[in-house]
Amino acid sequence: MQFYKGNKEKVSWLTSILSFIRDCIIFILPFKHLPRIFVRILYGVNPDFIFFVHARRREDIYIALPFLVPIRKLLGRNQFSRFLHCLPPFVLDRIEVIQDNIHVEGMVVTSIYLPETLLQNNKKSLEESVRGLTFIAKICSKNTVVGLGGLWPMVTRRGLALTKYGKQRDLTLTNGHCGTLVSLYLTIEKLANISRISLNDMKIVILGAGKMGTNLARALYGKVATITLVDINEKRLNAVEEKLKTIASETDIQKFNNRDDIGGITKILENNHVAVSTTSNLTRILRPTQIPPNTIIIDDSRPEGIPRDISKHGAVALEGGLLQIHGIKQHYDFGFGIDENVFGCLAESFMLAADNGLNILPTLGDVDFVNFHKMLSRLKELGVNVGDFKSCDEYIPDEQLIKMLQSKSDLNSTIPFKNICWIFKVDDLNLMPDK
Repeated sequence: MQFYKGNKEKVSWLTSILSFIRDCIIFILPFKHLPRIFVRILYGVNPDFIFFVHARRREDIYIALPFLVPIRKLLGRNQFSRFLHCLPPFVLDRIEVIQDNIHVEGMVVTSIYLPETLLQNNKKSLEESVRGLTFIAKICSKNTVVGLGGLWPMVTRRGLALTKYGKQRDLTLTNGHCGTLVSLYLTIEKLANISRISLNDMKIVILGAGKMGTNLARALYGKVATITLVDINEKRLNAVEEKLKTIASETDIQKFNNRDDIGGITKILENNHVAVSTTSNLTRILRPTQIPPNTIIIDDSRPEGIPRDISKHGAVALEGGLLQIHGIKQHYDFGFGIDENVFGCLAESFMLAADNGLNILPTLGDVDFVNFHKMLSRLKELGVNVGDFKSCDEYIPDEQLIKMLQSKSDLNSTIPFKNICWIFKVDDLNLMPDK
């Protein structure tokens, strides 16, 4: 089933209606698991893993289910929103990975819930995630890997809130944070390698000091020159710093959290090689005018927190959290085209299914760094590599990034305003707790 390519080639009305009716019928059937032969007939695959996501914006819903457009016009905005929340999760795509010694099948299942609903109503979020697991269990066999994408890890306490529901449905849950962390770490390492700047000399800004920001800081601590943590929560910043400094390292830790100096973030970006956004937010966290030329931001925010049109300002927003899976066949465009690049959290689901629990483990709650290093060591065997440099579906040439990084090759070992606490207005730097 092909949904759309490059945001242009949309699924037909007939296909979307028939597929959605199929999924609705399966959702209400009183079975815990459907026979595998039925799943193969209905979907063309027997999934070894399922990636569970949600709509990023309303346009995603209309692309996947175009027959809803006239219903929206008929019902009006408020009634249509209530109508959407009654609709069950459904299959968005099927995935197949064929390598020399690996054949893994998967599916993408989505909820129609939008980020604003998930972030503002914890009860509804949990209820919808359980509905998703109920549907997923029907179309897969016991112990199938279910990876949580988008905001699902955040609104389910990194998957912990779903533990009992997963066990009841014989599912193996993972929040995908280990795969995301692997992808961010390898992307930074790749930027250092192509620019011939030693990783030990790199200066990294992390926007958002929540779980993923903390994980990335820990993975980089002792391997880079400077880590600058930016968050509006001073207690969170202090806690991350204290946690890191229990480990002996020459990495310098900087913190910024005040709220009055709008130019502070610009100075931080100017004086560091790479920034990584790890927040969960409903609005853009930076305005294009705040982003100076030669700034590279790896955006792993969910939804996207950095505008992609900052290239006209001489900066680049790279898609964050990408890994490549060799031999993957997928049909749904998550916003960066359809090729072998996937979200790190999706790649984690694939790796767990391909590894079959022999070496790497699912992630629930915090990232296990022993598991993180095992995953790093297993990538090549599983046909996984660091993702391409992309902004939306556009490939960013290595030469462009090299030029931007080398323009900062004379940065001092620490940024010159080390002891100043910069201040950001909440409206201008809208950081929320991350995944």
